[in-house]
Amino acid sequence: MNNDLPTGWATVRLADVLREPMVNGRSVRTREDGLPVLRATALRPVTVDFTQTKGGDWTAETAPTLAEASDLLVSRVSGSRSLVGEGALVDVPPQPTIFPDTMIRVRVEPALVDPRYLAHLWNSPVVRRQIEARARQGGAAIYRINHGDLAQILLPLPAPGEQARIADLLEDHLARIDATTTRTRRAIHQADELDLTMSAQASVGRLSGGDRVPGHLPSVGIHDGALPSLPAHWHWTRLENVAEVTLGVTKNSRRQWDPTDVEVPCLRVANVQRGRLALIDVPSIRLAAQRAQVARLRTGDVLLTGGGDRSQLGRGWIWEEQMPEAVHQNHLFRARITGRQLHPKLLAWHANGFGSLWCERNATQTTGLASIGLGKIKLMPVPVAPAAEQQRLVALLDAHLAALETVSAAAERAVVVADRLRSNLLQQAFTGQLPDAADPLGQQELSP
Repeated sequence: MNNDLPTGWATVRLADVLREPMVNGRSVRTREDGLPVLRATALRPVTVDFTQTKGGDWTAETAPTLAEASDLLVSRVSGSRSLVGEGALVDVPPQPTIFPDTMIRVRVEPALVDPRYLAHLWNSPVVRRQIEARARQGGAAIYRINHGDLAQILLPLPAPGEQARIADLLEDHLARIDATTTRTRRAIHQADELDLTMSAQASVGRLSGGDRVPGHLPSVGIHDGALPSLPAHWHWTRLENVAEVTLGVTKNSRRQWDPTDVEVPCLRVANVQRGRLALIDVPSIRLAAQRAQVARLRTGDVLLTGGGDRSQLGRGWIWEEQMPEAVHQNHLFRARITGRQLHPKLLAWHANGFGSLWCERNATQTTGLASIGLGKIKLMPVPVAPAAEQQRLVALLDAHLAALETVSAAAERAVVVADRLRSNLLQQAFTGQLPDAADPLGQQELSP
């Protein structure tokens, strides 16, 4: 910790300002109509969110540990080093509420430490660095911190009156940063929604002129739903009529290793998002050379998800040789357009709109997992426009979506700036460098 603090400040251990010993919460069984128990998600930055609860089975024999006003609740365990030890201040609980055994209650002497000051300090880089240095990784990649670790956390403390002033300033400044960030994130979301809406509309001819006719396909025993009307010169068909659709490779742990095998990247469901590919983390797989060659993805292949959350089935995007020799796993479908009947982008846009809803209707649901089989996905209804109109629509949409992407990128950068401002503001506040009327935004414009 930086020891160069202003006159009147002191650095003390948390153990030296406790009003009473730290206490772990209690583990209780879940009961729908029971006393509210905080979830891990209740520990929001600075204050506890009392909407994040579940029912707990509490009896007189198992007295609960209740969260009370001015308590600081700290996370004991987390799968992330950056989240273990995060703390939130209890405001006034709307009703008696238990905190679970995954949390530690910290009660400080209010004459020494303003609880609001402590809550902001706890979420600042000054304390986070100490917590992350002390966190230990246990089994199943879980990070833990205990009372002894927390007791040694060093706190920079000015006089109580100065603590209250700093807390007041921080709450004002952070509220403005949060409001700006919320507006910016809303703009990002709206750009994403507009992207999906425009691409879905284009794929069924709603950006084309001329008369429209009702959509129709002969029944094949599945739930097509009401097909959108199309321009008179378009037509509906089944996916199998415009593309060769195949499943990906299956990892076979029992297969005997062969020195002639090749190791190639293998895309998973997580790598295929709606309208984009996420290729930061792509695992590899060993395959026979001939199998790898047959399964290799080629430019223009449309990848579609076939397993996972029901609402995410059928999402996808286009492969453009980002990784040479890559293949895809068996929970993904590869649709390879035949005879240049359909532009790959129009198929991908359609799959992310109408196609995703169609897959959701026709999916098979098991415990916690939905899927759609190869036989069904081949029957997805697909609209087809004349070749010249397909090219015109793709050019039009590409131009509009590029403009939206520019706006979204600027907004994402603004969110990064806001996060950096928040961190810098907290660092200044707890090293005695926060001016009386500091403007957290300064001259920086966060809005895209």
